[in-house]
Amino acid sequence: MSRNNARSRRLRRRPSRVVPATIVAVVLLAIGSLTAVAAIARLVNGAWATQVTRPARSVSALTWGSSATIVTGAVLALIGLVLLVAGLKLGAFRTARLAAPAGGEVGQTDYVISTRGLAHLAAAQADDVDGVDRVSASASGRKVHVAVTTASEQADRIRERVQAGVAGRLTAAGVSPAPKVTATVRTKGI
Repeated sequence: MSRNNARSRRLRRRPSRVVPATIVAVVLLAIGSLTAVAAIARLVNGAWATQVTRPARSVSALTWGSSATIVTGAVLALIGLVLLVAGLKLGAFRTARLAAPAGGEVGQTDYVISTRGLAHLAAAQADDVDGVDRVSASASGRKVHVAVTTASEQADRIRERVQAGVAGRLTAAGVSPAPKVTATVRTKGI
């Protein structure tokens, strides 16, 4: 994937933080819905429902210095802080940068590969190693992990060959900086 127009110079975007925003939206929607239902019931019946008056009486008996008020405030502040940090913290990169091809305009064009594509590339290279029966791979911007199943009893040698082959293939593809390659080998019974 590449892009060379002036509209977007950054292909290595970080994902949006949907989960914290969704949690806050659901909580606010629930509070707003319950408040609207209580207010409509008050307008229709002329009196507050017992579901509103009973908690209101028990809360009105509390003082600012009571332990229940302090604990509730601390818990709500902690939840708010966690949601705030989760919303502000940047997500992990979902792409890895590729080196520009020879003759390409350096600084004008960005080339990236998705982490899914990186995992597929690593799995394809590991599958070419002799003795490998099954392969699965996962990747992040900085690490690639390959899980190999083999019938061979030379698991250590296969692990070394898989790691070297995948690292060489990623370097040849121009992944920059080269991610750390790890491999696990599971030997299945013959």
